[in-house]
Amino acid sequence: MSDQSNGGGKKNDAVQIINPPHPLKHKVSGGGGPSPEMLAKAEAAIAKMSDDYPNWASKDVETLSALVARIEPGVDNEAEPVREAFRLAHDMRGQGGSFGYPLMTRIANSFCRFTEKVDVLDAGGVGILETHVNAMRAIVGNRVKGTGGEMGDQIADGLDAAVRKYLAKRGTA
Repeated sequence: MSDQSNGGGKKNDAVQIINPPHPLKHKVSGGGGPSPEMLAKAEAAIAKMSDDYPNWASKDVETLSALVARIEPGVDNEAEPVREAFRLAHDMRGQGGSFGYPLMTRIANSFCRFTEKVDVLDAGGVGILETHVNAMRAIVGNRVKGTGGEMGDQIADGLDAAVRKYLAKRGTA
């Protein structure tokens, strides 16, 4: 044991370890994870939300469209409508895959990555954002679940190509 002082001139001869209680541990039932009944309830809730997803996602798409319409060429990516559009698209990206719309996730991810890479949006950049919004509108309007098959790949690949071309022209690829 070292010869340490506790500030009052006395030597510490012993160390006391105090383990605080874990009140949450007693409030959580079981210890082996969720029961089959709990999983069934969760799956039913997700299925219900998946059925409703196109309705609320279409509202998000229209909000996103309005935000993009407020973006004037020449603004940087820190401008309020760009930041708000990014935040909404980011939320939409997470929701798409959760509710059976991975194509929405792919398009929203492209939207987010594009806004992160472009410091200042010109008219062409705003046009690319509008094209992303139109693709999202088509996905929820037509209730395109899954990847959208060959057509979904063509849409997403076309957007990716437009983004690459735009960024390459500006040297930010």
